[in-house]
Amino acid sequence: MAARPRGVRSALFRCGAMAAEYRWTVLLVWGLLGLASLALLPSLLGALGAPPLSVRDAESARTTTALRRDMPVLGSEQMMLVFHSDRLTAGTPLYRSTVAATEQALTRQPGVIITKAFPPAVRDVSAAHPIGLFEVRGLSYRDPHNSYVFVSAYGDDRERLARYPAQRAAAERTARQASGGRVAAFLVGATPVNADVRTVEISGVRVIEGVAVVLSFLVLWLGLGTLGAAVLTLALSGSTILVTLGAIGVLSRVTTFDVFVLTAVSVVGLGIGIDYALLIVSRFREELAAAHGAADRTTAAGTAVATAGRTVVYSAMIVAVAAASLFAVKVSIFTELALATLLVIAVAVAASLTLLPAALSLRHGLLDAGPLPWRRGRPYEAAFADDGRWARWAGHLMRRPWPYLLAGTATLLLCAVPALHLRLGADLQRSVLAGTPSGTGLALLEADSFAGATGTLLIDVRHPRGAPAPDVTRLVAALERDPQVDAVAVGKERSAAVLLVVPREAPDRPRTAALVRRVRGEIVPSTVTDDSSRVLVGGVSALLVDAHDELVRKLWWVLTFVLASTLLILAAMMRSLLIPLKAVVMNLLTCASTLGLFVVTFQWGRGERVLGFHGDGIIQVYLPLLLFAIVFGVSTDYEVFLVRRVQEIYHRTGDNTASVAAGVQRTARPIFVAAAVLVAVSAALLPSPVVELKEFGFALLVAVVIDATIVRLVLVPAVMRVLGRWNWWWPRPLRTVLPRHPPVPDPVGTGPVRADR
Repeated sequence: MAARPRGVRSALFRCGAMAAEYRWTVLLVWGLLGLASLALLPSLLGALGAPPLSVRDAESARTTTALRRDMPVLGSEQMMLVFHSDRLTAGTPLYRSTVAATEQALTRQPGVIITKAFPPAVRDVSAAHPIGLFEVRGLSYRDPHNSYVFVSAYGDDRERLARYPAQRAAAERTARQASGGRVAAFLVGATPVNADVRTVEISGVRVIEGVAVVLSFLVLWLGLGTLGAAVLTLALSGSTILVTLGAIGVLSRVTTFDVFVLTAVSVVGLGIGIDYALLIVSRFREELAAAHGAADRTTAAGTAVATAGRTVVYSAMIVAVAAASLFAVKVSIFTELALATLLVIAVAVAASLTLLPAALSLRHGLLDAGPLPWRRGRPYEAAFADDGRWARWAGHLMRRPWPYLLAGTATLLLCAVPALHLRLGADLQRSVLAGTPSGTGLALLEADSFAGATGTLLIDVRHPRGAPAPDVTRLVAALERDPQVDAVAVGKERSAAVLLVVPREAPDRPRTAALVRRVRGEIVPSTVTDDSSRVLVGGVSALLVDAHDELVRKLWWVLTFVLASTLLILAAMMRSLLIPLKAVVMNLLTCASTLGLFVVTFQWGRGERVLGFHGDGIIQVYLPLLLFAIVFGVSTDYEVFLVRRVQEIYHRTGDNTASVAAGVQRTARPIFVAAAVLVAVSAALLPSPVVELKEFGFALLVAVVIDATIVRLVLVPAVMRVLGRWNWWWPRPLRTVLPRHPPVPDPVGTGPVRADR
């Protein structure tokens, strides 16, 4: 291969060449990082938990803060201790003594403030009853085999989650011993539910990751044709995931990460790690093939990083922008997901620019080791020959672009139509909780029409300091008249009156959300007319409403920010205005059609039998926003891989049609292999008992299939053929800011080409 001119020896070229030259040092550093990350994994798994249950600056969060001052006895969380016996009724002496003993045992546990028993259903429970500082009336549960105890706990989310196992064990053990096994006790609340979901998810994630790795390896081996290339590519993505998890393990000492973050890191890390590795490995092999074996591996590695590595950097920038947009959402899990995604992107880029060229330079023939029987003797040059089958397909399509363009667009728009009927909501994941202690307790509450106790509304009515507690008689009367209110409890402390309002249904039900909005928007304003009173409405049910509103409100902000940022980055990279606009439109079509099929499968329940789930007619409120960020990033990855190569060839030849055909041919294999890996990883999520993981896996699978086939193979070549030379239109005023690329020798020695600076 001819020596590289000075212009090509950019910072990226030097980075790749130095990594190859000092390969053992680079490999040692990454090996030490991997070992350190492995050592941190056990502590990470132990620290995984639920994110803080709050929406920053929302009314529910302000209510929690106010109640710490006005009614500290309520603590940071309110739970229900549910007792049940198949043979005994709640009024029998043994049952009553069991409840009393369990209360005492639980009160002695760290983190528990008070436990107060509700009246048993062996007598009328609708009359007024004192429960600690509160007087409650209107209760409607009827099962005499059940008994309920109100439990308040203090501490932040991390502390409550850490204390919960001991609290649960104390309650279960005491109830079992005191009753001789005839009465069972179950703690139900936000922390118990999150803890049990976490246990199920962690056990499922381990199986999923094992299946995903095996499937990814098989797809890579089949797609790349050799064992060496498959192992190297998978090793890079594995290193990316491992080091990222190590970094999260360090951060988990100061903050909590949700279990779902672990899955997201694994899927995103595997996806972009393999994407980036395939792009650079493909370019490295192309360099060697173009030189007919005479290339210096260090120079080939440097050139691969200088060309394909630059594409990786641009692609990572766009994916990072999509991830960073999630910081704007004031729901804690999105902050965690944004941070984890940015970490995995940074590690993937670092590994691609240093670890990969170091590994590529190890030994001649490493990438060709272990070929599949039908791949022996087939030169790699065939993968990027400009007259290959993918080039022929693109040429055929571009001879009649309009029929393909209209048919492809119509297909995606038809798939997108159901998205107009999207219904967002919350779901406590009852199918996941089935058989767990909190799930059993929740089922008992729902069967006894008392599930609303797990989503009690907390209404804090406060007068100025020093004034008497406000009169809430009218407010209580209005609440008791509401058909969705089961019971109301009133407690007063100094200048505040606090109401506990028990809905008739669980906190994730639509009628409970409607009750929260009605209380805030109608009942409180019409009954609390004293200008000196400050009223806040919180609790778990109110929190779910605040989260819903925040996510719906920020969906459009995130959408606008990501689209605008992508347009700017692609315009700067491509030196074109129409190609970035085309990329954004294509990605939106992918997202919209994916969402439409998502609605049909999960909201309308058409996939219940095949995928093994029972839907509630809603989509988890946070999934569309999360999926948009991830799917848009993946789609942009493939767009950048393809169009950057087309751009390079067009600047060399000036032939739009030929450059599109050659670009499709030279990127088809890495894009298809990367897409196939993501499809395999996504498919591994479908058998999960956790519906959220099923939904995430299905959406990612559908998006990748649509983008890698209809969009990349049909719509993009057709649009670029229709636009012709206007693809590369760059207005003269912009050329003074970002000039066109100067010509330099082509990296594979095929003539002059323009390279990025």
